[in-house]
Amino acid sequence: MYYFKKIKLILLLCLLLSAPVSLYAALSCTVAASCGGATLFNISTTTNGHAELPNQSNYANLVCCTGVTGLGNSCSGTSATVLKLSATTNAHVEQSDQSNYAQNACISVTSGSVSVAYQDTNCSGYDTTVASISGTTNAHVGDGSAYTRKVCASAAAAALSFSLSTNTIGFGALSSSGARYATSDSNGSASETEAHTISAATSATNGYSITVQGASLTAGGHTISAIGGVNTGSSVGTEQFGLRMTATGGTGAVSSPYSGSGFAYAADATTASQVASESSGDGVTTTYSARYLANISTTTIPGSYSSNLNYIITVNY
Repeated sequence: MYYFKKIKLILLLCLLLSAPVSLYAALSCTVAASCGGATLFNISTTTNGHAELPNQSNYANLVCCTGVTGLGNSCSGTSATVLKLSATTNAHVEQSDQSNYAQNACISVTSGSVSVAYQDTNCSGYDTTVASISGTTNAHVGDGSAYTRKVCASAAAAALSFSLSTNTIGFGALSSSGARYATSDSNGSASETEAHTISAATSATNGYSITVQGASLTAGGHTISAIGGVNTGSSVGTEQFGLRMTATGGTGAVSSPYSGSGFAYAADATTASQVASESSGDGVTTTYSARYLANISTTTIPGSYSSNLNYIITVNY
């Protein structure tokens, strides 16, 4: 009999959180001489000004917005027109619901939502005041305090949630005479069983991908052979370390080779392997059931074996 340490699974997110998160931050816009975010348009002065499109360089006052992932000034995709301009520069402006001017100044996000409105006095109900204008059309423009009529906007990046039911699992005692399957109590089982679950959802336009990275079970200088990239059944008496998954709920799906009835493991300490993905960005949670197989041979070196597996979710914009 050989005794092996439990496998430790470490959940890695770009935000370094192990609980569901939302990639949301409040939109903020201001008039400044330089912009570290998205410039929506430029104005000649902060009151009684003319406007120009952001690709022009005649005016030093930039209407700059920050605070949201994937923010831009594109007029296509997930976008909204902030103001219409009478020309590319030296322009009067009008609200987007007017139809006198052909030049559009826009706000956009790579994936998520944007909205623009016009209100008197303040921008209550919206993230920020972009600017202010003297009227609905044929108007001058200024910063947020110049005029009573406010240009209001909100924006949000795509939401993402990702969680792991437990971060430590184990096989218990391994034997060359029978396969072992990892369990959340670290005692292991002689029958295939769920070791933990991964739950994932996003509203990003093109969904997400989940990968695993980490070496096979290792003790000192010996590593139990990973099954590799071909879905394979248990082979008692032969060194094997493998993973397979099933999916329930949502539109997420397990990726090959982890979707078959057997097991596989194509990752290592430096190479990630995709285990699941979702392409619709519908925001509905898919729950993935992860199962782990370990087999040893009669010549496997005794020791306390362990591995760190990193699960990483990537939003597909």
